[in-house]
Amino acid sequence: MGSRREERVKITLPVFTSSEWPPHYDAHMPGARILIVEDEPQLRSLLRLYLERDGHQVTDVGDGMAALAAFDADGADLVILDLMLPGMQGEAVLEALREGGGVPILITSAKRTDAERIAGLRLGADDYLAKPFNPHELTARVAAILRRTRPPTAAEEGILSLERGRLVLDPASRRYTLTGADATGEPVPVAGRLTPGEAALLVALARRPGTVLSREVLLEAVARRPDEVYERVVDVHVANLRRKLGDDAGAPWLIETIPATGYRLVASRDDS
Repeated sequence: MGSRREERVKITLPVFTSSEWPPHYDAHMPGARILIVEDEPQLRSLLRLYLERDGHQVTDVGDGMAALAAFDADGADLVILDLMLPGMQGEAVLEALREGGGVPILITSAKRTDAERIAGLRLGADDYLAKPFNPHELTARVAAILRRTRPPTAAEEGILSLERGRLVLDPASRRYTLTGADATGEPVPVAGRLTPGEAALLVALARRPGTVLSREVLLEAVARRPDEVYERVVDVHVANLRRKLGDDAGAPWLIETIPATGYRLVASRDDS
């Protein structure tokens, strides 16, 4: 087994008075349960301090096995996950968390190349923050993830049904039912759950069926900054949606790729 690369991230904690502390979290949104998985004690304590000042309930652990145990015991509304952990690596933790549901996951890692970021997003992470980073940026991203993944009210978003019930999605829980056919032609429903980013992207497309939406516009739906690397996030989410929902890029029933532009929903809404 190869040796694990060690990299210590030094971040100086600024000193603020109570009135100067930067408010990242929406005061109208209740504090979230956040699980920090980070093996560097100093950084772990720093992140806990910042997040607790934003009103969150924080649990922090230093390795992958402890992370899974803490999640199984208490759950979480958001997981902040380092990839370079002792023992069980962060990628394995992410996959285990994804098998258990759709909890939002923010990766923090010293792996900072474009390929490494995209690989993390393809595993199912909702955002990726390369080390070293400013703690204020992390808390701002946490707030953005929580805003877009909080359960919508009935007035904001109802059940989404496409193609006469072929796909039914509850945006609040992100659970879906996809009805296909078996070898005899009999309908066979399959249930699953989308990640927050996948659900946000599909809902954004469904709000304007038949309209071509650019990657930049779709990035706003998943609250990411519009640059070349993060535009690839849209492509990753679309690929994952196609895989989960049985959509063929060559002959799509759900999402059509518009070369050099973006995507559009080709499925019909049952409420339109």
